[in-house]
Amino acid sequence: MHNASLERGAARTAVVVTMISLLFSCSCSRTKRDEVQVLREDIYGFFLGQTKKAVFKRADGIAKVTRAPESPMDYRGELWNFSAPLETNAAVDHVRCAFLKNRLMEVIVYFRDTGTRNLDRLKLQLEGQFQTRAVAEDSRFEMAQKTYRLNGPGMSITIRRITKPKETELYVQYLHDVLHRELIEKNKSIKQR
Repeated sequence: MHNASLERGAARTAVVVTMISLLFSCSCSRTKRDEVQVLREDIYGFFLGQTKKAVFKRADGIAKVTRAPESPMDYRGELWNFSAPLETNAAVDHVRCAFLKNRLMEVIVYFRDTGTRNLDRLKLQLEGQFQTRAVAEDSRFEMAQKTYRLNGPGMSITIRRITKPKETELYVQYLHDVLHRELIEKNKSIKQR
């Protein structure tokens, strides 16, 4: 009899503790006004969601940073070119970053070696890193490029090789999911005006 009342008391205590912790965690959850999450994935020294100030401070002495031209098509955030990645990597030619609300929304890493073997190597590397399969776009619509898409934790990733009349580009684009959705909404509201 004594054990049964102890078990009921322990069960009630566990329920009360669980309810209190749920209430506390709900009161501490993020709202739209809260800061955007900084993702843990290291992208050649860049971290999606990090503040512009923090990124520029880390780039000081590592890369020359210049303002990139705005896109004529639509708003893509505040665009900046970095002459080098923030972690030394000889394979990288340069990096372009986009900031939305002073947060790093996009990192595009351009590679020196633009060959198809490097495209395949990058695809395999990213599939292994994120334990997922890269999906190719429909080859009937891709004439001068090859594109693969995959998902990472809190981000989308695109690997693209584009053959242009005078050059070929090979890059990997990393997009912060939450900030990218906000950019899409912002562009929708701009078009409705």
